[in-house]
Amino acid sequence: MADALSGPDKAVLEQLAKGGDTPTIPREVRIWIYGSKADLDVVSERLSASWINAAPEPEDDGRWCIFAWRIQEATEEAILAMSHEIDAALAETAANYDGWETSIEQTN
Repeated sequence: MADALSGPDKAVLEQLAKGGDTPTIPREVRIWIYGSKADLDVVSERLSASWINAAPEPEDDGRWCIFAWRIQEATEEAILAMSHEIDAALAETAANYDGWETSIEQTN
């Protein structure tokens, strides 16, 4: 497991910071994972305890996708922990993690 954020994760956090985000405010974080139905069934089982809607669904183009979400902070530590969790869920499958997104949250 990596001890540092990936380039794409850093880029999202930089965009949030530019927008005035307060990373310690819990918010909805959404992820996308693509792969075969069989691989996504394995990934889904591994993620279902901590993600909402982690079940594989067919896409209009015939691919299979997990589009899951949960409430969490967007601090570097929280995103790194999330990345480790997703990497572990993908282990020994050919599924592909396509990234995450969230909203900018600000204190009043």
